Amino acid sequence: MATLRVNGHEYYYEDHGPKNAPCIVLSPLLYTDTTVFEPLTRVLEDDYRVICYDHRGLGRSAGPSMNNLENSAKDVAAFIEQLNVGPCHFVGNCLGAFVGLQLAIHRSDLLKSCTLMGVTAEADSDETIKQMDGFVAKAKKEGMKANVKDFAEMWFGSTFKATKDPVQVSRREKWISHVSRMKPEEIDAATQIFHRKDVTKDLSKVRCATLILAGDEDAPASLESYRRLAKGITGAEYKTIHHAGYALVIEQPEEVAEAVRNFVGKVERQWARQSKQAPRDINARPM
Repeated sequence: MATLRVNGHEYYYEDHGPKNAPCIVLSPLLYTDTTVFEPLTRVLEDDYRVICYDHRGLGRSAGPSMNNLENSAKDVAAFIEQLNVGPCHFVGNCLGAFVGLQLAIHRSDLLKSCTLMGVTAEADSDETIKQMDGFVAKAKKEGMKANVKDFAEMWFGSTFKATKDPVQVSRREKWISHVSRMKPEEIDAATQIFHRKDVTKDLSKVRCATLILAGDEDAPASLESYRRLAKGITGAEYKTIHHAGYALVIEQPEEVAEAVRNFVGKVERQWARQSKQAPRDINARPM
């Protein structure tokens, strides 16, 4: 557990696993913190250096929260550079995935791979922006506790909402309780997602290996957007996580961890082969 000062703000992060191993940076969902990745970290830390951080203004990172994705990505790029762990593997869900997509577009030099969950390249419609602005205003006025049921409806798939499995119930209740305690200034962090710019035309700039993970119980329109994203990125892979909605790393962390481990392992083998083919080119990286 440590903090790092990035662009004038203190970021909280955790650093697990062997320091000389390939690095995976985990970027959490909106309104969560590093603990959301504990199941993934347990799976990955034997073979990889695993770094997870709290978004600015959320968890134990200092505020105020960010108001646009471009600045969030600039902070995370500086974070990776200051820790000297690039090029690394980046994994994000929800807000973490939107930040990851920005990194993949603008700073692919810092990434070997990018695994994205719950992100689209298109901007939201005016109607959606109006609805979400209304949700944020209502939650700030009444508190998230009064609105957490609506939030859970957006986050979780039908299987997770109905499960009686004790482990899953514990996860569900933990994050519903966590979100219900959000402070008004933390709630604002959501605006950077639904006030985002359309980056569809920028997808050709992505130069790192990319995996799109999608929960099969997510909204049909969202699933179509994820497929379009995968088609828009050269060489991107698309994989379905079963019995999950939007919050994949909460609902099915073990399946997500296995998908990440398999994907990262494959990318590492590609890098190793390329290194042998061009041992003098220290800047070589897979396209």
